[in-house]
Amino acid sequence: MLADSMVKGLFDQICLIPTVDAHEHLHAEEMRIARKVDIFLLFHQYLFTQLIAAGMDPKMADGLGSEDMPQDEKWEALAPYLDLVRMCGCARPPFEALKYFFGEDDLTAANYERLSALMRAHNVPGLFDRCLRRACNIVLVLNQNRTMWQNNLFKPILPEDNFIGMRDRAAVEALSREVGAGVPEILSQFVEHMETLLTRRVREGMIGVKGTAFAYTPGDPEAASAAFRRVIAGAADNKDRAALVDFLRDQLYEMCGKLQIVVVKHSGVWAGGWSDHTTIRPTNIIPVAIKHRETRFDLFHAGTPWPEDAGLLGRALPNVWLNLCWSHLISPVLYEHALEVWMDMVPVNRIIAFGGDYWWAVENVYGALQQAREGVARVLARRVKEKRLTETKALEIARRWFHDTPRELYRV
Repeated sequence: MLADSMVKGLFDQICLIPTVDAHEHLHAEEMRIARKVDIFLLFHQYLFTQLIAAGMDPKMADGLGSEDMPQDEKWEALAPYLDLVRMCGCARPPFEALKYFFGEDDLTAANYERLSALMRAHNVPGLFDRCLRRACNIVLVLNQNRTMWQNNLFKPILPEDNFIGMRDRAAVEALSREVGAGVPEILSQFVEHMETLLTRRVREGMIGVKGTAFAYTPGDPEAASAAFRRVIAGAADNKDRAALVDFLRDQLYEMCGKLQIVVVKHSGVWAGGWSDHTTIRPTNIIPVAIKHRETRFDLFHAGTPWPEDAGLLGRALPNVWLNLCWSHLISPVLYEHALEVWMDMVPVNRIIAFGGDYWWAVENVYGALQQAREGVARVLARRVKEKRLTETKALEIARRWFHDTPRELYRV
């Protein structure tokens, strides 16, 4: 696939770099191997949005990830659309997984049952070690969990809603109960409970919290205090809940700075269809990062489709890092463009090259990583050919992007 000898040479060397996977949503291995899997699971996540755009029935597209839908129904539903989405960036990882793990170049009517049998045989303890460590040379996964779980390969990042998602009295009671405290009567008491829980999670191994780059509204202490009283009384409306969450978010981000953990911000494109990606432009992070200058922010997904905006953030805001996770699955060309622009704007130690962003299909991480490695190799090879870099320097930069920078940012 890589005809250029310099690109191929750099790619081969990049594959030897121990890699930090800087964003996944992978469920624990015991949960994955407990699933009844078939080969169509590889073609579900992310690709289902393109399948629907190509004309596939949404229920059938989502059914590719179902444990209950018969395989013959899945194939009949998928077959008319597979060639229509084959060139999409997010289609390559499942095809790479077919080849690497199961020895087939394509999914066909003649092989899907046999491939599913191979996948079930593969879905046994040691799956993550085979797919991540051995196949990918991944040494660390920064994983967004709903709950705390980790091991010597995975480090957890939790949703910020675990700490600030106070929509009603029950949520306030649950968090307070978690730290062994009674129901707080005033907002300052609840903030203490929140800090206690956050500190505990950091002590347990949590390395960051994740939110979304919506437009920023600074917290108003007076409005939040009044809203908190109404939440406790069961009389809050949506305006009250928003006022409370805006205030708690500012408190949370300040705590993250003090505890030296990272605030992750999803920006740019959404995963599914019928969504308005303009609501989470990377520029929405500017006032947040300026307000919380001692807190480190990891800007996800290259701000796709606005990598130039993301680059200007990385240039001007010393507490913002630029993470390309998942962006290469949206568009490999835009991934390379982002790197080209950022190399002109941003110090190389502020860029993170890879995160697969998968939930169940751990096999797809292999192809996603190969795709990212190729993109980096092409970008660096162009600069070597232009005499702007030596090959040695190019590989030093690649090591920063795939290994050193995410470790330094997250202090792992």
